[in-house]
Parts: sequence; structure tokens; C-alpha cells
Amino acid sequence: MQVTLRSDSLDRVVGTIAYHGAQTTVSGSDRYAAMSDLRAAVESALTEGLGECFWHEAMVDYRWLFRREGGIMRFVIIRSTGTLTGWEHCFWAECDVEIFRLAMDSAITGFVTLELRS
Repeated sequence: MQVTLRSDSLDRVVGTIAYHGAQTTVSGSDRYAAMSDLRAAVESALTEGLGECFWHEAMVDYRWLFRREGGIMRFVIIRSTGTLTGWEHCFWAECDVEIFRLAMDSAITGFVTLELRS
């Protein structure tokens, strides 16, 4: 699993997630809130078995959902552009918990390290 997190010129956090041919790019307008929520959701998924967070933008909301079952982590991102359209899937993956933990830890730590340098 490949996860990259970066900030852009609009002060947003942008995440790109790829695994076995599935890929998506999502963003959150408040990078500090988005990263705090993502970190908490990942930690909850790893320790409690479930985690979720929301990334908000002006025209779209993203919902990250994580579910651990034994040694497997299921990872879904859905998006909504409004109440009439509802939620639609933009990413789905299932992998070993350790692969998930390493990818998310690396991405989150890398983002924080870059932020501290700027």
C-alpha cells in the first residue's frame, strides 16, 4: 500500500492512496484538523478495530473508514458532493494490518516532518 500526504499552495492536505491497481487522491481544506482526525482514526482502527474521519472541502466531503478483522484491515474512502448525490465510493482496499500500519505511519510521520521543516 502506498500512501502519500502533502500540503498544497492552498494550505490543504492532499492524500494519494494506491494499492493493487486502485488509486485515488483526496484533500481536506483544514490540513491540521484533517491530519488530526486521520491520525485518531488510524489509531482507533488499529487498537479498537474501527476508525473513521471526515475531510471537508468547499464542494466535496471525504469519509475515511477503517475496519480491522483479525489480521486484515479494510480501508474505504467515500465522497459526497451534496445531499442529493449521497455518498459514492472512490477507494477500497483490504490488506494485512501490518502493511496498513506501516503505510499510514510512514505517510503521517512524513507529513509531520515536512510541516516542521516549513
